[in-house]
Amino acid sequence: MIKGEKALLRAIEPSDVHALWEWTQDEETMRLRNYPAPPMSLAEAEREYEESLSEGSSHHLHLAIAADSGELIGEIALNHIDQRSGTADFTIAIGNKAYWGRGYGTDAIRSLMRYAFQQLNLHRVTLHVHAFNERAIRAYERCGFKREGRLRQAQYMDGGYSDVLVMGLLREDFEAIG
Repeated sequence: MIKGEKALLRAIEPSDVHALWEWTQDEETMRLRNYPAPPMSLAEAEREYEESLSEGSSHHLHLAIAADSGELIGEIALNHIDQRSGTADFTIAIGNKAYWGRGYGTDAIRSLMRYAFQQLNLHRVTLHVHAFNERAIRAYERCGFKREGRLRQAQYMDGGYSDVLVMGLLREDFEAIG
């Protein structure tokens, strides 16, 4: 469990799977994610969750985000954790729209980055974000992420191609913002 000022990052429980799956059914929520989820049934989502428990990888850290009330509001992850290089890829989704724009995402990011740099001893975390997702970009920049590049027309969506920004956070950048 990782506690922030507002958000609590905890293991994903079987009771969370239904809400996580419901968020993948919401067009607006999925449009903002940089990794499109293939359509799947609730049964498939539950099976995927069970498989993830049995695999238990040290290369991925996938957590639920809960509000201070305990309500599940999203998910956050470090993927492709490479201890030798000190790197990982980052994703986050606040699926409960009632919590959008209320600082929970920023707090969850800061909490996980603190854990990544202080506990996992990572040196760098990378993320990809749609160039049109200005709210997410602002949150990432508040947490110290820097824009490093633009992948032009990298993802097809809404009948056209969307640019994707590559952003990175070094331990020294994170420590500098406190």
